[in-house]
Amino acid sequence: MKKIIAPVDFSDTAANAAIFAGNLAEFYGAELWLYHSYEVVVPVTEYGYSYVSITEMQQAAEHELAEFKNRVQNALRRTITIQIKAENATLVDGLSALCDELDPALVVMGLSGKNALTRLVVGSNTIRTIHNLDYPVLVVPPKATFIPIRKIGFACDYKKVIETTPVHLLKKIMHDFNAELHVLNVEYIKGTAPATKVEESMYITELLHELKPTYQTILSADITNGINWFADKEKIDLMVVIPKKHHLVEKMFSRSQTKELLYHTHVPVLCIRE
Repeated sequence: MKKIIAPVDFSDTAANAAIFAGNLAEFYGAELWLYHSYEVVVPVTEYGYSYVSITEMQQAAEHELAEFKNRVQNALRRTITIQIKAENATLVDGLSALCDELDPALVVMGLSGKNALTRLVVGSNTIRTIHNLDYPVLVVPPKATFIPIRKIGFACDYKKVIETTPVHLLKKIMHDFNAELHVLNVEYIKGTAPATKVEESMYITELLHELKPTYQTILSADITNGINWFADKEKIDLMVVIPKKHHLVEKMFSRSQTKELLYHTHVPVLCIRE
């Protein structure tokens, strides 16, 4: 059985992402794992003892996680298999170890919050996970509700596509969802494409030939606006991006963007490592 992992911090953002993951698991016949990591801060009294023991923290975390599991299950139409795990670890280290153990099809996370501080903390955790986890991470915006995934968009910059495109994983994702693939390239300046970009577009066409995708290049001064416009126009259910340091994912997740993609779209974004 395929497995989906949803990291949980008990926020509304995490609940929305976990319920999305639960619907995804229900629809595609997968098992859902709810994972919570915590780090024990040990304030030492004058007597040399901490206020809260690791055992107490573990028990409290497991209790909250069990309650959270019920919340997720009650939001679904049918009963699914939901496993829970809580442990004393950093999010990235603990999640990486669990992924290596379970080999999940997806890790599903949220990205937002009710205030600037929550957005900063939750957002930084998600971005850190994207850059350090060797598994696909599906980022669920706060307004996203689950629908069967029929159309998948792939944002491609046509740069070093042979070296950076995880073709095998992309094909597996398309096979699992049995969806249409729409490849999007966003250009900033109108004009003739350089020879290198033409060559790279030929490479990606060959790499993805068996998936029979459609290809579009659009002009947009802002990549998030361009992707949002494309997703709405083509009724895309999920966008795929390949995180590249200081490039596409940095622009997409930067809080300085006027309209940040993940804070202003209903379309989930699947990040897969190059």
